Amino acid sequence: MSNSDSEPFLTEIPPIPEGEFCIYGTVHAYPEHADALEAVYAETTRLAQFEPGAIYYCLTRDSEQPHIFYFFEQYTGKQAFDDHNAQPIIQKLMEDKFIRGVKAKFGKQIKPRVAVEGSG
Repeated sequence: MSNSDSEPFLTEIPPIPEGEFCIYGTVHAYPEHADALEAVYAETTRLAQFEPGAIYYCLTRDSEQPHIFYFFEQYTGKQAFDDHNAQPIIQKLMEDKFIRGVKAKFGKQIKPRVAVEGSG
């Protein structure tokens, strides 16, 4: 990433795929708000376990660059993702302007191979 802290970081979120999907990426916080963002993320992680369409929800903070966070989330579909993002805590997070930018990608989970009887 070539952006300096003084430049705005563009939020890059591609179109949401159909069906079950994963979303993963990087969040860049304003350094002065990184601790507050971690506190909000702790609460969103707690709440995600009760969201019907959230299969997996994980956030981490970079130990060497503490204003950078990484996320990996899995949802049953677009509606579950939209419901997650419509929550008041997520809306407030966006209003509080803790985040300088997000870069995200969507993907489909690689499912385990089903063993075929008679194969090694």
